[in-house]
Amino acid sequence: MEKSCSLLVHFDKGTPALANEIKVALEGNDDAAKVDAMKKANMLVLNGETIPQLFITIIRYVLPSEDHTVQKLLLLYLENIEKTDSKGKILPEMILICQNLRNNLQHPNEYIRGVTLRFLCRICETEIIEPLIPSILSNLEHRNPYVRRNAILAISAIYKLPQGDHLLVDAPEMIEKMLTTEADQSAKRNAFLMLYTCAQDRAINYLLTHVDKVLLCNPNEQIKKIWLQSCRESFVQMLVEKQQQETEEIKAKSQVLQAQPDDLIDFYHLKSRKGMSQLELEDEVQDDLKRATGEFINEGDSANKLNRILQLTGFSDPVYAEAYVTVHHYDIILDVTIINRTKATLQNLCLELATMGDLKLVERPQNYTLAPESSKQIRANIKVSSTETGVIFGNIVYETSNVLERNVVVLNDIHIDIMDYISPAVCSDAAYRSMWAEFEWENKVAVNTVIQDEKEFLDHIIKSTNMKCLTPPSALEGYCGFLAANLYAKSVFGEDALVNLSVEKQADGKLSGYIRIRSKTQGIALSLGDKITLKQKGGA
Repeated sequence: MEKSCSLLVHFDKGTPALANEIKVALEGNDDAAKVDAMKKANMLVLNGETIPQLFITIIRYVLPSEDHTVQKLLLLYLENIEKTDSKGKILPEMILICQNLRNNLQHPNEYIRGVTLRFLCRICETEIIEPLIPSILSNLEHRNPYVRRNAILAISAIYKLPQGDHLLVDAPEMIEKMLTTEADQSAKRNAFLMLYTCAQDRAINYLLTHVDKVLLCNPNEQIKKIWLQSCRESFVQMLVEKQQQETEEIKAKSQVLQAQPDDLIDFYHLKSRKGMSQLELEDEVQDDLKRATGEFINEGDSANKLNRILQLTGFSDPVYAEAYVTVHHYDIILDVTIINRTKATLQNLCLELATMGDLKLVERPQNYTLAPESSKQIRANIKVSSTETGVIFGNIVYETSNVLERNVVVLNDIHIDIMDYISPAVCSDAAYRSMWAEFEWENKVAVNTVIQDEKEFLDHIIKSTNMKCLTPPSALEGYCGFLAANLYAKSVFGEDALVNLSVEKQADGKLSGYIRIRSKTQGIALSLGDKITLKQKGGA
């Protein structure tokens, strides 16, 4: 029986793929040569040639590679090789492969996580899948939607295996819960299709109770039509299949579903604005805004809080909104002012918010009635659970009294900065070295700045990251063309952030080197790295 292949690899049949030639290329340090060698190794496997010694070489020299193409070809190779012996038992070498797959599922690079999850969609050996289940499930909560989408696909494929319902006992409940919080439309679609496959009753209940929210959070008219049409076709088919067991009640639901899409589109015709602008303000603009809103506080104030006013809608929108944001340790408070700029009464007005990152809304949104040219103050509380850059987004929905039409005004994003949560801290040299050796997450940022003085660059990084320099001033004295310093900060959640800065002045006067960030959690390492990348350039 022929095996399916997920990738077509070009191979010149005029040049035989000799195992020794492949082995020599894989043992070298040239990534391009490794790519060609892995293509040839894949062709050997697809042609039915099994070479155990070549497999061992691949495990030794290809597994550690960080090259994305090499990793993708490795996964293709692993997909097509025989993973069991003649008795049907998993090969011992696959134990090392399982460890590598687990590392990939926890990799800081989203692409590596994604392609590994895709690979697991095509694996049917329970012995390989079972130890990876916790790592697979953890990717459902990853900050990047690309990873979450592929995690859902992997869970769906595993659940369809003969023993899948035992490996993932709570899969339908987890996916149903994720549907109610997921903001990415592609991830939501994957989750919905999986729910329909393994728990059809849950899927139809979700559609009937959340269809209005599904429409409102998606401003694209074509996507709404596709979504509703696919839902209608899927559920009508399901209901027809069940008619033999359930009579009158199922027929009634089928009639409702068949009539729903066009009516819903007319009823929920959205008036959304294109795009959602990012609020990435540079230091100078932020300072002006802070002065205008009274954010500047005494240096001795240890509350480490940020107060600012952010415009959420445009001046031409029928509903104007702005938010006064207060960040204080574990809480973010949004005092939103909403102004009805029309001469009509707005009914069932609701401020719908959602979050990305480790942010959680506390209250459910309420409906209000807003008289013509009047305003309303709405407060929203959000809990913060870790030091990670988060985003708050959403829209304002309302109805007018004269037409049965729901209107939507999309809000600008509110970006919550990591600087709101960390403050300078001190620790002993021994404690710093111990944490540096212990922490598993590292983010390495190359120096890229117009600043040409080493100490000036160090001061700029300290100011930009709100960290404490632990290297004593005496060690930084003198001019030798090289500078190394250790920085330390602590978050309000008790997380430690370590930074090692090493720079060297080149012959042309420019600075080169690296800024290495280590932490116990991935979120703070990535967020702090993004902040340094954004701010390190310096200059006027």
